[in-house]
Amino acid sequence: MNKRIKAFTLLELLVVLAVLGVFSVIAYPNISSWITDREVKKETYETVAFIKERKSEVTSGKYGMVQILFNRQLQVFTMNPEKFSQIYKGFNSPYASHKQNYTCGFGDTAGFTRQNQYDKEDFGPYVSSSNVHIYPSAWHNPSRTAVCITKDGSISYYRPNQNGRVKDQETGKWVDFFMFCSKSNTTESTCKYSSNHDYRYMITLDRFQNIKVLKYSKNKNKWIKIDG
Repeated sequence: MNKRIKAFTLLELLVVLAVLGVFSVIAYPNISSWITDREVKKETYETVAFIKERKSEVTSGKYGMVQILFNRQLQVFTMNPEKFSQIYKGFNSPYASHKQNYTCGFGDTAGFTRQNQYDKEDFGPYVSSSNVHIYPSAWHNPSRTAVCITKDGSISYYRPNQNGRVKDQETGKWVDFFMFCSKSNTTESTCKYSSNHDYRYMITLDRFQNIKVLKYSKNKNKWIKIDG
């Protein structure tokens, strides 16, 4: 008996290739966009987790206050409970203006100890594992966002005009913020709050370090809350 050999015809192969070509043209940009967006979102939520870990160290009583400086590097300064009580509750406070105004100063100049284990470049062009640029940074004015974490939220950074600040969409109150842009379509200098680039996420923090996560919608030209 003759064996019948089954194979694709040239026409069938051309049809398959045409379908694959159409699929690639339509699907690839969407897949690439999804991957880029996911990379920025990942670093945003890693930073959220970092803030919550530092806040838990205060609520557990390990520290009286923690200060985080948000820049290309996340710097952490801590104040032990005894020092916190001396500065803000003692009669002879070594930082009377901070006590009077319920503010904390920059870095280790007002009773803080720098936690060097966090000293590393976290974001930007010098970090090969980072997919984001950030705002604010040394390229911008303001050049940082600084938050001071206490149990009761009574202490604020003494120069709020130097922080990244926006009005909360729900409360109308000013809150601190830190923004992440994709390296794929921004540079350090073009990663800005006022730009209209895709793949941007932002975290906001009120005086109690309640965190909201927002994503920029280029189509709607607005920030949309996705968490918090």
